[in-house]
Amino acid sequence: MTHGACDVFQDNPNKYKTAKFSNVTNSHCSMKGKFKIGKRDYSSWGINVKYWLHGLESTNNNAVERVVVLHSWNAVSNDEIYPRYSPLSWGCPAVSDEFMQVLDEKLKTVDRPVLLWIME
Repeated sequence: MTHGACDVFQDNPNKYKTAKFSNVTNSHCSMKGKFKIGKRDYSSWGINVKYWLHGLESTNNNAVERVVVLHSWNAVSNDEIYPRYSPLSWGCPAVSDEFMQVLDEKLKTVDRPVLLWIME
């Protein structure tokens, strides 16, 4: 999963060993806390599927306003990359295209809210 760049969109060969978090609009940082995974929608990234994230805490209650969504991105590896780091996003938690295909199939079948918890 990716973390937000907070400044500029770039590769992340070793820039952040820990994620940077902010709830400020246009910060392009990650947001931490509990989110309810919301409506499935079209994405211009990855497999063209995104899920709206609804922040449930003061650390992420601007998620919808910031358009922080769960989506896939072909720059995210489906394999272990340690000790390297995932590429940096504009603040969205992005997963590999392959993982999103599996996740999307599961999320389409649930009838109760699903919680996503992003932690330090």
